[in-house]
Amino acid sequence: MLSLLRESSKKSPYQSKFPPPKLATEFNLKGTRVPSGGGYTLILEPRFWYLVGVVALLYFMAIETGKDWLYLIASGGVAAVVLGVLLPLSQLVDLDTSCSIPPDAVAGDRLKVRVRLMRKSGKSKWAKYLPIKWIVVRTKLVGMREEESVLRPITVDTVVNEAWVVAQSPPLERGVYRLEELETYSCFPFGLAWWSKSYDITETVNVSNPVVTVYARTLGVEGNFLWRLRAAGSSALMFSATRSTSAMPSSSVRALREFVTGDSPRMIHWASSAKSGKLLVREFESEGLPGYDVLIDLLSPWQNEEQFELAVSLANSLLNLGFRMGGAPELYVIPDPHERVDLLPLCLKDVPPTPPGIARWAQILARVEALQVAPTFEASIPDFGGDNKLALLAIRPAQETSDIAPLVKETVEMWVMSRAFKEPSSAAEKAESWQRKEGLPASAGFSERRGVKSVPSLGRILATVERFEDIARV
Repeated sequence: MLSLLRESSKKSPYQSKFPPPKLATEFNLKGTRVPSGGGYTLILEPRFWYLVGVVALLYFMAIETGKDWLYLIASGGVAAVVLGVLLPLSQLVDLDTSCSIPPDAVAGDRLKVRVRLMRKSGKSKWAKYLPIKWIVVRTKLVGMREEESVLRPITVDTVVNEAWVVAQSPPLERGVYRLEELETYSCFPFGLAWWSKSYDITETVNVSNPVVTVYARTLGVEGNFLWRLRAAGSSALMFSATRSTSAMPSSSVRALREFVTGDSPRMIHWASSAKSGKLLVREFESEGLPGYDVLIDLLSPWQNEEQFELAVSLANSLLNLGFRMGGAPELYVIPDPHERVDLLPLCLKDVPPTPPGIARWAQILARVEALQVAPTFEASIPDFGGDNKLALLAIRPAQETSDIAPLVKETVEMWVMSRAFKEPSSAAEKAESWQRKEGLPASAGFSERRGVKSVPSLGRILATVERFEDIARV
C-alpha cells in the first residue's frame, strides 16, 4: 500500500518542501541473489566465487600433477562450498518468528519493536546440543517519505529453544511508519553464502494493522490569549465567540423572553410582565471563555523544518486546550483534505476515515508537512464557515516587521483572522486578499514588538512563539 501511495503522489501537484530526515539504516548484502521460493533467498557474495575459483584451480592442478594432497585440499574446498550453502539454510528452516509493535508514539520517542525467535524443533532433546548460531534479524520499518528502515539489524548469537530481541529506533520524527518486512539472515558457520527468509507481516505481527503513528508533541497551554480574544469579541473582525465553555449564567441580562415550562419563578421580571400582560423572564449572558477553531496552511513560506514542527505542536496544543475546556474546535488545513485524492499531497492521502474530533485532528497533524506547489496551480481552500461566530486562529510563520530585534527563524505567530477573509467585498480588500503563494497576509494593527508601525489589517497577532517551551505561556 505504501508503494501505491508513493506512486500516486508523483502525479500530485504538491511536493515536500523539506527533505526527509536521515534516520534510515540499511542492511545491504552485495552479491548474486538467487530467489528460491517460499520467502527464501540465497545471496552469494564475491568471496564465495573466489573460493569456487580456487577449488577449481586446485582440482585442475591435481589432475595435471597427480598429487594426492592436492586432491585432498580440493575435496576440502568442495565440502566447504557445499556446507557453506546448506548449513545456513538448515538453520532458517528450523526458525520461526513473531513480532509486536506499539501502535503509536510521540515525536522524539524511541520506538521499541520486540521480535521473538522460536525453534520448530525446540522440544527435541537434540536442540540444546545443536543450537542455532549467529542469526541476523532485520525489521524494516519505513516512513512515508523514506525508502530504508529506521531500525538497525540485530545479531543473535544463540537460539536454543527461543530468544527475544528488541530493535530500538533513534528518536523518531512526527509521521506515519509502516512495518514492511521481517527477515532473518544466516551465513553460519563459514560465512561464504547468506540465506535470508522473509516472513508474512500479517501473520507474524500481533496487531491487525502494522502501522505506527508518531503524533506531534503537545504542551499544556495556560490560555492567557483567551482573555485577549474575549476582549476583542465586539470587533467585527474577530467574530470571537458564542460557543461557551461553561453553562453558568452571569449577572448580565441579555434580553427578556416569555415564560416557558421549566423556567424558575425567580427569573420572572415582574415589572415588565405587568406592563405586557404576560409573564416575562430574564435571559442572562452565558459565562465562559470564547471558542475558536485552528487553521494551518501547509503552503505558507515556512523557513525551516523546525519552524513548521513548532507550528504543528502549537496547533495540536490549542486543539487539546479547546477540548479540555469542553468545546469542540475544528482543524482547517490548506490544502483541503477533502479534495479529490489525486490532487492531495502524499501526507494527506491515507488519513483514517474517523469522525471529526480530537482523534482525527491528531491523525492529520501527525501526517502534515510543509509543501510547495507550482505558481500556476490553485490550492483548494476549505470552507471556513463565514456565518460561524467563532474565532479562527491561524498558525503561520512570523513576519519580519522590525529591524530592532530580528526574529528567530523558528518563530511562529498565532494570528486571529476573519472567516470572511477569503471573500472580500470591496476592491481595497481584494487588493489585500490572501495570495496562496505568499501565505497569510502580514499582521498589523497589533504587536508586542517595539518599533512596529500599526496599519489596518485583516488580522491580529495574539501570541508569538519562538521555542516549544513557550507554548505553555500562550
